[in-house]
Amino acid sequence: MNPRAFYRNATAISLALAAMTTGVAAQDGAANDTHYLGRIVLGYSEDGTPVYAGENISRLEGTAVTAQGGTATIDDVVRQVPGAQTRLNPGQPGVAVSIRGQQGQGRVAMTVEGVPQNFRFNGHASEGYANFDPLFLQGIDITRGAVLTAGGSGSAGAVDFRLIDAEDVVDGYGAGGRVRLTYGDNGDNFGRMAAAGYVDERFSLLGAYARTTADAFEDGAGDTVDNTDRDLDSYLLRGAYQLTETQSLEFLATRMNADYASNSYFQEMTSDIYKLSYHLDHSPAINLTANLYRAVTDNEYTGSITGSGSYVGRQMETITTGIDVTNVSDFMLGGWSVTSTNGFEYVEDVLGGAEGGANPTYGESKKLGIFTENVFSNGPWEIMAGLRYSDYSLHGRLDNELQSGDVDIDDSSVDPKISVAYQVNDWLQPYVSYSRSTRSPSLQETLQESFHGYGFFNLYLGPNPDLETETSEGGEIGVNIAKENLFTGGDNLTARIAYYKTNVDNYVAYVQEDGFTSVGPTTVAFYDNISGTTVTQGLELEAAYDTELWSAALSYTNSESTPPSGYDDYQLQPPETFSATVARRFLNGDLTTGATYSYTAAGEAIDGESESDDYGLWDVFASYEAMDNLFVSAKVANLTDEEYVPWASSGKGPGRTYYVGLELTF
Repeated sequence: MNPRAFYRNATAISLALAAMTTGVAAQDGAANDTHYLGRIVLGYSEDGTPVYAGENISRLEGTAVTAQGGTATIDDVVRQVPGAQTRLNPGQPGVAVSIRGQQGQGRVAMTVEGVPQNFRFNGHASEGYANFDPLFLQGIDITRGAVLTAGGSGSAGAVDFRLIDAEDVVDGYGAGGRVRLTYGDNGDNFGRMAAAGYVDERFSLLGAYARTTADAFEDGAGDTVDNTDRDLDSYLLRGAYQLTETQSLEFLATRMNADYASNSYFQEMTSDIYKLSYHLDHSPAINLTANLYRAVTDNEYTGSITGSGSYVGRQMETITTGIDVTNVSDFMLGGWSVTSTNGFEYVEDVLGGAEGGANPTYGESKKLGIFTENVFSNGPWEIMAGLRYSDYSLHGRLDNELQSGDVDIDDSSVDPKISVAYQVNDWLQPYVSYSRSTRSPSLQETLQESFHGYGFFNLYLGPNPDLETETSEGGEIGVNIAKENLFTGGDNLTARIAYYKTNVDNYVAYVQEDGFTSVGPTTVAFYDNISGTTVTQGLELEAAYDTELWSAALSYTNSESTPPSGYDDYQLQPPETFSATVARRFLNGDLTTGATYSYTAAGEAIDGESESDDYGLWDVFASYEAMDNLFVSAKVANLTDEEYVPWASSGKGPGRTYYVGLELTF
């Protein structure tokens, strides 16, 4: 319904992952045969915001994220993107994305269909996840570095997860449906999804249901990894209506119910997302998108895993309400063509619950962002200059043995971003960029309070109303490459190579101090701004090569991260990661076989202080388009049955797993 929401350029990693599939992937590839390097706009995001050459974005389209019949987990897919990682708690139903070593407490702005995922909790791994059903997933957009426009509240970058809609199910106009089944033998992981849709010239509607059940899986040594069983069931309803030739409305409603075990407790979660969108494509000067949304996440501890827990009944709730408005204008300024993106977003978080312990159950935060992003293009030159004004306020209350009273914080910042790209020839485009971004303290960091009194020893998980805003400043230099007919007629190479460096001041980390309070000897643990500068820097490479019969992909990251003072033995991200995929097509493209090798260097993650040795994993896969509407797949993950601990994980990874998948469209 929104023609500007269609991406016209596929990144290297999306092309490579799509190579794991067959006929549908080939169709997607055909739509992206033309490269738009050197043009002012590479594509458009969901809200109509242009994507520019100087932005470091990996865009994973439908067949890239549903590759191998949906047997690749979201964590697996994200970890094959340069500069991106995930924080793994095997029991959690959500996904926590890290970009260039920074994650948790909003450093990466995670959204589902543009709706912020702000449910967070203190300690216990990543301190926040995006919660949605993976069987509904159709695309992932990962932006490394500052984002000025809507969804730009994170200091390290942003990731948006896009869900299935009617056009994904229905071919052309009329009614249609899709059934997707996946099964993995390690833990009897069984996923099933059914969707039905209708599309005509003015109206579209989709309803979908998904269910996943899984027992605990075994690691490479054959030992059961506790608390990795789960039960998810989800619902989705979305539609769109073309009011006039220039105006349209869209709505989305989805719910995920999850039963899982984590952090010593059995838990139940409900995550709801509601969104209403209006789009006006009036003229080159007025292309406006407005979104009104609400997300409600409710989590409850329903039982103790060990039988001795005292926090059964703990409830934590986050209600996020927001609006964003974006207008994109195209015009000429002398000899320069200009694309100007302007707008604002307002987001409010309200906490609720009971017996939250260290997790506050009362408090609210408000964020306002006003932005302008302008791209000037003249011949081979492309220059982007923009600003984002951010205003933040927080209100809460403390009430414990050591502190009481209201907490009120207000802060604001003006953050610039500039990039310059130059089209050297028809296949090479170097670029350089500079940006500054900020992250305001979260409600959880600021208002944490939990007192444990033992007389001779006391532990106080305390608040810090004096936290200051984190500030990230850095730059990036790189090249975009898009070359056809490189070795043979019709072949295609796409690549991006980038070096980045980011300095973070006022980095917020968890600290402990021993002291003496009114109740006796007390260890106080709290979040605090760490002195000194936290530095992350590294080299990123993503590349894909494609011919009529062969596809290959490469993803590589070499990074050096200097954690804040006092955490010198830890890393913010793995010092080195590598992933390579090779696939071969047979039977006129109906049959695809291939293999993926991924490597992660040894290290100790600052988040959770978890340590892992280096490890390498082999996956082999095959997929077959048996008929125009029937797609079957198979995969062996961790082919050599390695015993390993994934980077920044609280448990071991699964051993060898056999997967089969089926997708039927009618």
